[in-house]
Formats: sequence, structure tokens, C-alpha cells
Amino acid sequence: MIADFTRGPTYLAKGFSMITQPGIRGYVVMPLLINILLFGGLLWYGYAQFNPLIESAMSWVPGWLDFLRWIIWMVVIVLTTIIVFFTFTPFANIVAAPFNAIMAEKIEEKLTGKDINSGKSLMTIAKDSIISQIGKLIYIVLWSIGLLLFSLIPVINIIAPFLWVIFGSWLLSLEYLDYPMGNNDLTFKEQKASLKQRKSLAMGFGGSVMIITTIPLVNFLAIPVAVAGATVMWVEQLNKNQALTNANS
Repeated sequence: MIADFTRGPTYLAKGFSMITQPGIRGYVVMPLLINILLFGGLLWYGYAQFNPLIESAMSWVPGWLDFLRWIIWMVVIVLTTIIVFFTFTPFANIVAAPFNAIMAEKIEEKLTGKDINSGKSLMTIAKDSIISQIGKLIYIVLWSIGLLLFSLIPVINIIAPFLWVIFGSWLLSLEYLDYPMGNNDLTFKEQKASLKQRKSLAMGFGGSVMIITTIPLVNFLAIPVAVAGATVMWVEQLNKNQALTNANS
């Protein structure tokens, strides 16, 4: 269990290595640009909206309380990080889904030497990946509502932050492993069942992705690196489990 959990982050490191390799770099460009444009635009919009409000509020505060400006900005940054994580990530993945699916396909072909999705057109791959992302978005919204309601219950809501971290880690493992698994025709239900068999591995990977999404500038690379890392993990770990499951069913 512990070995699997610590093994999860190593696949993020392998993802970093994979996206720099010849034959893969070209497929990283579009997800990276989408991430930069959406995330950069969101940050600019948020700053443009909040800065006048904060400056207006601080104009009523005595000069010796100017330090409150930094406290307010810290609160805004923390809240923005939470909002961005649970809204920006799914939305960005819907937009980038076709490119992520193709990148995952090329990485798997490079690692295995076998053709993936050889009978599918690029339009079919794009359509399937977008539909899958929308299905996950519904799953995310339903669970988020449940956790939000739990967070409002006095006393027991003290453990809510830990539940959000656990949910976020699970969510990100589902988010990015969907690309290689979906390319191999696994339904969302089958994907969840497969990951539950290696839950510690999935949580270790998802938790490490969560960490890099909170690091400025590094988070621009989060999507392509996570897709690449998830694909390597699928090839080296989860594909074997799935083959055994299929053989026993």
C-alpha cells in the first residue's frame, strides 16, 4: 500500500521526461497553449476584478492597518486556488481533451510499439474524449455538492479539508488516466473499478498532480505532464491489472 502510494509520484516525474522526447514534443504544444491561455486569462480577470475592490476597501482603512492588504490578498489567493482547482481543471481538460487523447495515444504507441486506436478517426477520438470529460464533470459536480454540504455541518466539518484533499487526489487520477484508458475502450465505470484495485497508486499520482497545479508557472505544464505520466503508469502498471481482470471475468 505504502509502496504503491510512493510509486505514484514517480510517474509524474516520468511524465516530465516523456514530454521532452522526440516524436512527443509536438503533441504537447496545444495542451500547453490551452493551459496558458485559459489559466493566464483567468488570473488576469481575477486580478482585474479584485484589485479595485481591495483598493477601494483599503482607502477607508487607516495607514497603520495597511498590512491588512496582504492578509486580504492571501485569503483571495487561497480561495482562488481552491476555485481554480475544482473548476478550471475540468474545464481546461474538456477544451484540451482531443489533443490530450492523441498525445496519450502517441505516448502509448512509443512505449509499447503497438498501434492504438488504429481503426478510429481523429474526429472519433476527439468526440469520445470530450464526451468522457463531460461525464466526469457531472461526477465531479455531484460529489462536490455532497462534500460542500458536509463542510457546512458544525463540529464534524473539521475533517472537511482532509476529505477535499482526498477527493481532489482521486479526481485527478480519474481525470488524467481517462485518456490512456479511454483510448483502450474502457468505460468510466470500468476505469473507476480498475483504479480502485490500485487505489494507493492512483492517490499517490493524483496527489502529486494536485501539488504541481498549485505551483505558479509549473502549473502551466500540469496538463501535458499529467497526461504523459498517467499514460506511462497505465502501460507499466494498470494495463496488466486490467488484462488479468478481463481474463478472470
